[in-house]
Amino acid sequence: MKKRIMVDMSATLIHHGHIRLLKKASEYGSVIVGLTTDDEITSKKKYQPELAFEYRKELLESIKYVSEVVPTPWLLDEKILDQYQIDLLVHGNDNCNLINKERLKILPRTQGVSSEEIRKSGQRAITQINNQKLMLTPGPALVLQENINHLKPLFGRGDDEYTAMENSVVEWIKEISGQDEVVMAQGSATFALELAAHSFVKGKVLLISTGYYSDRLERLLPRTCEVTVCKYEDIQNLSEKFDWVLCAYTETSIAFKSDLQMIKTKADECGAKLYVDSTGSIGLEDGHELADVMAFSSCKGLFGLAGACFVAHKSALKPKSSDYFYFNLETQKNKMTTGPYHAIASLYGVIESHNLLKKRVVNSKNKILEQYKNIVRDKNQPLLCTFLEGQVLANDNRVVLYSPRSELSGSVICHLGEIHYDEINIIERITVQC
Repeated sequence: MKKRIMVDMSATLIHHGHIRLLKKASEYGSVIVGLTTDDEITSKKKYQPELAFEYRKELLESIKYVSEVVPTPWLLDEKILDQYQIDLLVHGNDNCNLINKERLKILPRTQGVSSEEIRKSGQRAITQINNQKLMLTPGPALVLQENINHLKPLFGRGDDEYTAMENSVVEWIKEISGQDEVVMAQGSATFALELAAHSFVKGKVLLISTGYYSDRLERLLPRTCEVTVCKYEDIQNLSEKFDWVLCAYTETSIAFKSDLQMIKTKADECGAKLYVDSTGSIGLEDGHELADVMAFSSCKGLFGLAGACFVAHKSALKPKSSDYFYFNLETQKNKMTTGPYHAIASLYGVIESHNLLKKRVVNSKNKILEQYKNIVRDKNQPLLCTFLEGQVLANDNRVVLYSPRSELSGSVICHLGEIHYDEINIIERITVQC
């Protein structure tokens, strides 16, 4: 008479590891699967199984190595084995069942597969399906699996898990920005830029004009500032003194990157502090440590979800006092309002893969530069975007073109839209008419 061999499992997502275990177990006798009930899974694993017990049972009964499927609790003991007249329990090397060793056979688990890994693969597949649109915009351009891995209930006070995430993100941003202090808030980069301006900028201000995003900084300044606007190409002609120099490092509206070292040198000559709109450059370009204060958001070169913005500055630079509550750096610093908790969690997920994601931006950029080298501006090109002397057309309705806020003779495309892939196929999905 064949021995009765039990294999206990939840089998919420049946995979080849289960099949291999059942096949091996069948070498010892008739296999009876002890299948964990729905209530036990919900109680012990804290989630409802993807498939109800009756469907998991039906699947297992269709496998040729299985003779019978019976309901069992999460943990087995000798009484359960006696109930089903089991001679031997076969289990993987993660066994926690309270079974005498004489009735227990441990087999190695199949490496590289588990229900949890399949869930992650499913999440990755859903994310890729949802990213089928090619966003040629400067952000937010897509949602990465890294962004959603840590999305869960979070709170800014008394939540140790969130606090650990936030501390990691702040230290990471300090490192890539070269700044000593980082204050976060819920909102767009525009809010952070205006908050930084009203917290630090005063007196005589030199605004270096490169396009829409630099020019709007004048509207974000305190009204008491005395502003001189200078075109980028004329900066070397200036010799007067200023308290502050303002610039946009990457002028997304025309795909132009300023020479930040040159601007810093001019600021020093003018006796001025340097304020940098780094919205389109943070996480992508080098040299942010040259700024005395800078502002940016979470959803471009940091590759996070939209919703968080940051003011970063040198510790020697002290903010001005403010009569406002929300529009006050100290309010944001001291967490006196709801913060960007989930945007911070999305950035926490990106930290380890940021270099890879940046490399993919570079790959996308290089493809465009090579394909359209005859119509690309030959200098001052940022990593975030590229200016082409032609009209970009979408080859399918899942391409979202960028409409810059500047009058242009050509088109601007941005390079964040396919960074969830190693292989960039942007060339196949657009046409450029010269």
